[in-house]
Amino acid sequence: MSYQLGIDLGTTFTAAAVHRDGRSSMFHLGSQASAIPSVVLLRSDGTELTGEAAVRRAMTEPDRVAREFKRRLGDTTPIIVGGAPYSAEQLMARMLKATMAEVAKREGGPADRVGITHPANWGPYKIDLLHQAIRLAGLPEDSVVLITEPEAAAVSYATQQRVEPGEVVAVYDLGGGTFDAAVLRRTETGFEILGRPEGIERMGGIDFDAAVFAHVNRSLDGKLAELDPDDPLVISGVSRLRDECVAAKIALSSDTDATVPVLLPGIQTEVRITRSEFESLIRPSLSDSIGAIHRALESAGVTPEELSRVLLVGGSSRIPLIAQMVSSELGRPVAVDADPKHAVALGAASFAGGAMVADAAAATTPMPLIVPASEPVVIAGDVDAAGVGTEQMDVTPAPAPTMVADVLPPAAPTTGPGPKRSKLPLILGGVAAAGLLGVGAFLLFGGGGDDTAASTTTVATATTPATTTASTAATTTVADATAVPPTDAELEDAVAAVVGAVDLSISVSVSDAVATLTGSVDAATASAAVAAAAGVDGVASVDDQLTVLLADELCTDDIMSNVRWACIESVTSDGTDIVANYVFEDDGTPWSISSDFHLHFYSDSFETEQAGAPGVGVSTGGGTWVVWDTPSTFGASIADLGGTVDRLCVRVAHSDHSLESLDSGNCFPVTG
Repeated sequence: MSYQLGIDLGTTFTAAAVHRDGRSSMFHLGSQASAIPSVVLLRSDGTELTGEAAVRRAMTEPDRVAREFKRRLGDTTPIIVGGAPYSAEQLMARMLKATMAEVAKREGGPADRVGITHPANWGPYKIDLLHQAIRLAGLPEDSVVLITEPEAAAVSYATQQRVEPGEVVAVYDLGGGTFDAAVLRRTETGFEILGRPEGIERMGGIDFDAAVFAHVNRSLDGKLAELDPDDPLVISGVSRLRDECVAAKIALSSDTDATVPVLLPGIQTEVRITRSEFESLIRPSLSDSIGAIHRALESAGVTPEELSRVLLVGGSSRIPLIAQMVSSELGRPVAVDADPKHAVALGAASFAGGAMVADAAAATTPMPLIVPASEPVVIAGDVDAAGVGTEQMDVTPAPAPTMVADVLPPAAPTTGPGPKRSKLPLILGGVAAAGLLGVGAFLLFGGGGDDTAASTTTVATATTPATTTASTAATTTVADATAVPPTDAELEDAVAAVVGAVDLSISVSVSDAVATLTGSVDAATASAAVAAAAGVDGVASVDDQLTVLLADELCTDDIMSNVRWACIESVTSDGTDIVANYVFEDDGTPWSISSDFHLHFYSDSFETEQAGAPGVGVSTGGGTWVVWDTPSTFGASIADLGGTVDRLCVRVAHSDHSLESLDSGNCFPVTG
């Protein structure tokens, strides 16, 4: 049966998707994941290994392996592999040839048409080198079509969510090794790039892995540099350490901190890294990417307000800080594919197959389907073409920084507000598993890309493109491609369940497949919630209306551990008067100014002690605080609070106006 093929030859991973009968689905190149490492190993006997097999063999033949060669395209300095010089296009040709051969073997013949992607900012010189790689791979050029990675991502998105002709979208593509930003307009037949795309050649997941590794090295006072690079135990230990650094990076997308075990000769310890520390390491690079997307918009003559949404693609786009920075900077909703690292390959396959969404004049025409990517079941004893066992092995490459790698390497959300609220748990998602790293460059360089995926037990068969069969140890689920799309109410329930696992205090609503998040949370939780909502199937984009609070503005467990406490949830002011809503907890004793307990409201322009202190009564003079005992709502003039109120604070006080505890309440920013 005829089919079309899309190939995304990435810096760290290569992925392929098959288009048949109007549908595109991922083709499983690897034994554990759909994508395989973009790694080539050239053996002394003239044979070649690519992907997972090359990574495994690199442990014993490290001087014969090449990684990250896509980054070297156009560089006249040869890449030395096994003592012989190779160009980047020669190595790319080997990856393309091996990919095509694997697909043809299992599909019963070559594809009728092949779509190959490339960065949007490649000029004529690099495009010509890509054509040379295609010729070296033995592909008939008349059967090959090239498509930029942002265009492929937009095509993938448009085959799942309606994008009307004339709509303008921006694509933020951050993968394992490179970054692309482009602005595209939907036409009647596809997408057109507006202006000049922007890109950063050397920024991606592998650089973030290196940042985590460097953080570990700094935490160990540089002890890694003292290790013997020729010691086999050091070689394997550093490889495991890089693996743990990748796992920690992935974990920080769903948790607030991670621990990196360090098991090396003479060094047995662990290093903790928090999400804020990781974000501080990568924020400068991400700021450069924001600058690039602004330049792309300026070149296209498009303002952020004219964008209907920003598409986040590439494995590294799962990092919560990215959605937060892009949404905050551009003020537009972001849309994250359920599996962003596969969007480009799926779009290339759809493009090669001539698939595009129905135009506005044919709105009743069924849209072509892209079957969500899925991973194969591992079969014990499975053997690859090189005769290497693939039993239970998930592979992630550890690319070298130069030519060749060196020796070393759900609870439902809370309902409407009430006068009281019990303690709410903050449940952050689990840690994603990382694959086994190949041996990277020693110490400060190398590492796996963010395109790494935890292995699953999902199966998609190329002969049944209309369905995806998910197989687990306990259940089997079949998703019918013809199923009726979920309603907004069903989507709202699904999003609420996922976001509720991040923070139960976030409210969710869904309209026209746009999920709106409201509530007051910390920055890390806001990022995790937006990413979680965007990952729900059927959600086209996320409207982030979350109020991001500072540490002392949150209603924390420490506050709610008091017998009596109060937390402000919102504050508004018209410039003269100020109104606040708050929740509280007491021991059953009524609040009363004339009896045991009441509240002190004050501006944070004053020290907390000016509003009272534990065990010390203070004068009500000076207008620095207001005594209050009315449940749930506070109101006063700004003059009563000292004349300046940027943030309103509350604490529990006794009848003598001494505070019960300095942490019996919070502060909250004032809005107009």
